[in-house]
Amino acid sequence: MCNFAIQINCKIMNTKFNQFVIRHSQYFIYLIVFLLIFLNGVKRNPSVALTIAVIDTLFFVMAYQLFCLVFMHPPKWLQRGLVKIIVIILMIFVMSHLLFGIEYLMIRWLPFDITPPAEDFMPYINLTHYMSGLLLNIGALCVAIYKYSNLSLLQAEALKQERNLMKLQLLQSQINPHFLFNALNNIYALVYTKNDIAPDALMKLSDMLRYVTDYGQSEKVLLSKDLEYIQNYIDFQELRIGKNERLSYKVSLDSQSYSIAPMLLQPFVENCFKHSDITTNTDGFINIDIEAKDGSLILRTRNSVSKGHNLRTDAEQNGVGLGNVKQRLELYYQGNYSLSLEEREDVYQLSLALNLNK
Repeated sequence: MCNFAIQINCKIMNTKFNQFVIRHSQYFIYLIVFLLIFLNGVKRNPSVALTIAVIDTLFFVMAYQLFCLVFMHPPKWLQRGLVKIIVIILMIFVMSHLLFGIEYLMIRWLPFDITPPAEDFMPYINLTHYMSGLLLNIGALCVAIYKYSNLSLLQAEALKQERNLMKLQLLQSQINPHFLFNALNNIYALVYTKNDIAPDALMKLSDMLRYVTDYGQSEKVLLSKDLEYIQNYIDFQELRIGKNERLSYKVSLDSQSYSIAPMLLQPFVENCFKHSDITTNTDGFINIDIEAKDGSLILRTRNSVSKGHNLRTDAEQNGVGLGNVKQRLELYYQGNYSLSLEEREDVYQLSLALNLNK
């Protein structure tokens, strides 16, 4: 498993390097465009060649950036295929005319040593000169398409690799070994004392292990299944701390068909028990509320903590999976969730809002 994790990390680093190269390859292309235009005219007049090379390269940069905007960050009205094609064609011809006009005015009004024949820059008459501007804009379009297509493929590959890594990390941290040890000890005590709830406790633990093995690696699971796992977890915690009125767990669903990334909520619930002082403080408490309504899920947790307790430091030392969960939220629900954490002197509370339709 360790070697597999190393392989995944190496692939992610390689993909990120390729993304870096593609993201910045345009600067090399800018240089090539400048040199080609300059070398093409330097024998006739170096000053004219240099000026035109600078103007054309800047225009190429502007056209390229505009085409990238059309492909990568289009407004809603521009996301339809036919509209995008029409806009791109119009952009090519408008910018070609604009470049043609700029070069014509530049040659006419700048103090160069040569004066080319007027017909060389007459709009709509000399197609040879006009076609050079047209090809320049088409070249910018091709570079933008190349960058967009390659970045899309690399981002899809990076997402796949990140998900594989997240799945591996999830597998490694799905059941806290300390929790499993306590659960087995509690079941042993129930069996030893011939308590009637021992079979039920053993079945709950079996269901938890089955959920991890059967659904832990899935992209999405039914929310109701995930909440069953959380309920079983809380039931085992009650075996440890005893029935407590200061422990509250409420669930409200307006549909049983919602799906969610597996084990996404569990670390937040686990942290409530891990850091709460409910067993040592008569005023200690744990409140967990989960509501799914109209395609949105809201998780609210609130628990007391002992004075001087630093949850963030303790979490880093004990490897609590909140960092992992945040990464998974970004992977599965990027832009469709909000997470807020608040830690006061003796209370820690968390709020997670999630769009289940994404």
